[in-house]
Amino acid sequence: MLNPLGGPEFATAMRLLPSILFASALFGAAQAQSAPLTERRLIDLFDVRLVRDGLDPIRACGGKDDESYACTFGDAEYLTTITPRGDVTGSIGTSRSPTSMTIVLAGDVVDSIGLVGDRASPADLINFTAHLESLLHTIGPEKSDYDIEQDTLDLGVMRGDADGDIGKARVVTEGFATIRCLNQRLTVSAGIACMITMRPTG
Repeated sequence: MLNPLGGPEFATAMRLLPSILFASALFGAAQAQSAPLTERRLIDLFDVRLVRDGLDPIRACGGKDDESYACTFGDAEYLTTITPRGDVTGSIGTSRSPTSMTIVLAGDVVDSIGLVGDRASPADLINFTAHLESLLHTIGPEKSDYDIEQDTLDLGVMRGDADGDIGKARVVTEGFATIRCLNQRLTVSAGIACMITMRPTG
């Protein structure tokens, strides 16, 4: 069951929605016929995959209408990467996973999924990348680990400031979705976002 966020947490999740919508406009994501996947089924399947992968599951999802849901993730596993005695990422002082998700519906099915995070520290980027790979496995279960890792590389998620096309969106098209990801030089923004537009099935 969806757990509507309340108070400050709901406000925080809702503040993430404009970022997703901005990313969608920025990437120029074309509307596509949605796969027959409801937000409830997506959340259930994604949670199972996240736990299987040893990642933080979805904390809660909430929305102001029936067209979109903003979701946040738990922090327990993320925080183990930044404890003072175990941190090797240079991210000590971070207190919350920056990765979040928005699900946009077309009728009763998922039309697109936005994943937003940042690469301000290696821990943040690793957290975002791991959740992206788990999400791609969830909506493309026929894909192997190698396939998903190759998609992640092709999308430039791990690009650094020295990469020639940093700041330009990269696109990968799979049978289940079109994925667009964008990251920019840290002097411009530490944010990173991927927009996944579902493709027809059958």
